[in-house]
Amino acid sequence: MGYDGERFVWENRRVRSAQVCFGEVLYQPGGTCGPRVQRDCQLVFLHSGSLSVVVDGQRRRLAPGHVGLFLPSRTEDFSFSETHPTHHSWCSVAPTLVPAALRRALDSAKESQTCSEMQARLLAAGMTLPAGESELARSAIDHVGLALLAAYAHDSAASVELSVVAKATRYLDEHLFEPDCLLRAHGAAGVSRNTLITRFRQELRTTPSRYLWRRRTERGIAMLAETGHTIAEIAYACGFRDPFHFSRLVKGLQGSSPQNLRRQIWTSQGKQKAKRARARAGS
Repeated sequence: MGYDGERFVWENRRVRSAQVCFGEVLYQPGGTCGPRVQRDCQLVFLHSGSLSVVVDGQRRRLAPGHVGLFLPSRTEDFSFSETHPTHHSWCSVAPTLVPAALRRALDSAKESQTCSEMQARLLAAGMTLPAGESELARSAIDHVGLALLAAYAHDSAASVELSVVAKATRYLDEHLFEPDCLLRAHGAAGVSRNTLITRFRQELRTTPSRYLWRRRTERGIAMLAETGHTIAEIAYACGFRDPFHFSRLVKGLQGSSPQNLRRQIWTSQGKQKAKRARARAGS
């Protein structure tokens, strides 16, 4: 592997385990790196400057604010801006650490994309982890590296053109408790109200309104199990007009009132915990 040793300045920020490495570097104008054979699954985040990479004879370009994906066994040759310093970070993960399902997702992912907020936060977390001097520190580095690869694959898949119904359901799920989310879902889907209703009936055998209230009810049921909030507090938090509306939909979905449902869930959870405690005591 070749590189221009006089044209880069390390930022002295490098976190690594045996299988994952987070790093950051600043190349001076005209810097190069390569040709080299990529060994890992690597993400390169460009902060400033410009980056041109020839991968197996095909040229790619990366702009600031974007992240590029580089997969194992491919020959790469990096060239950085001729006129400005180029600042970038990276995360590389050994292929042996990457689960098969995630590797398949990466194989079909985009070569580059805009860096999302989720990716930026995971990169920042990786760069601030302690050096991998203990088993727990190394485990943390490995998990954040895998999470970053998964976030890239997720964002790549999410950017694929969605159906009208998928656009609407994604918007509703992300804005579930907002009072005007149903109206705005029509705009997110890019179709009229009647067209959206027809598509929902064709694909999901329901309507947008029924989908919304079912999802709100399901979220409310989860809060019954996971929090100590009152029925009224949960109802209003989940976008219901009043507790009676929430109770009616819970009973229609579960066949039980919210109070009885919570009692059943908590009693069942208590019995399961007691059973596990007795098992541990007897072992």
